[in-house]
Amino acid sequence: MAGFPKGKDKLGEKAKRPMPGIPLDINVIASLIVKHTGNVSRVADTMGTCRGAVRSVIDKHPHLQDLLKQQRERQLDELEKSVFDRALEERDTTLQLFILKTQGRHRGWDQSEAQNAAKDIATAAFDYILNKSTSKQ
Repeated sequence: MAGFPKGKDKLGEKAKRPMPGIPLDINVIASLIVKHTGNVSRVADTMGTCRGAVRSVIDKHPHLQDLLKQQRERQLDELEKSVFDRALEERDTTLQLFILKTQGRHRGWDQSEAQNAAKDIATAAFDYILNKSTSKQ
């Protein structure tokens, strides 16, 4: 192919040359979904076909749909763990508060807009009182 060094295919290049008429094995697709943690494009590249062909097979088989969903959830679990670890290790207060407000809602860490407005009003009132008392001196 022009523009590519000889012997090196760009990722996804195989998908541009699918082999029509060859049925896709659902067991192979299942194992590749696990291997590539739910990345359908990578599954298609490995099989030498296009993403749409793999996606249509997945859409026809509920157990492949479930497996894909499980692998994507697993990926999110890993991402959450790395974010939690970073928040603790680096003592990133902003990240810690974000995690508490999103993951700790059920423990009372969420703040509604009304709570935010009340806090802003109280802060403004406190600042007014503080400034008023210091200006008299």
